[in-house]
Amino acid sequence: MEYNILEVRRLESPDSPLEFMTDFRLSPVHLPSGEEIRQAVELYLREAYGPDVPPQAARFLPPEAFDVAAWLMSDLIERDPSNAPMAAVRSFALRIGNALYPNMKLRLSHPPKDLAFLFTVDSHDACLHAPADSPDYRLLEELKRHNAEVANRIAAAWDLKGLPTERNYLRQKIRHARLAAEEGDTIIG
Repeated sequence: MEYNILEVRRLESPDSPLEFMTDFRLSPVHLPSGEEIRQAVELYLREAYGPDVPPQAARFLPPEAFDVAAWLMSDLIERDPSNAPMAAVRSFALRIGNALYPNMKLRLSHPPKDLAFLFTVDSHDACLHAPADSPDYRLLEELKRHNAEVANRIAAAWDLKGLPTERNYLRQKIRHARLAAEEGDTIIG
């Protein structure tokens, strides 16, 4: 789904008589459809929790029919940067968690120089460390392995359904590069 967003930029200080200037160049933002988002969340919940999805995770399942942009800009969804307008958002995150770890996220983000948002799983555990001789080390490493397995199952389920994922995006880029090379084209960007 494509949205044209009008960007507004601050020119000078807030006290300036020309406080805001509208940039009339429209930026296309390519969001997944509502059906794709709903399917991605359903698959995530199934792989992360099985049949017993807790209410705090189930609340991320969007309704049957919803406005994608309004839902993504709602308070339920984390944005980076947090207060940015739609055109400036780099990623959206749903902190859905999994059965053992509450901080794993479904993330919608776009690659550099591309405005198409893709589904990824962020295990959100890379910052967790324990010294090898610590009593917590073994349990922490087990948790990270568990999170990686869950993330891989979710990504594989998304790929099987043909959802816009980072893996599918990279496969498509490689396929286009090979075709271009076979045809003798120069690859730009």
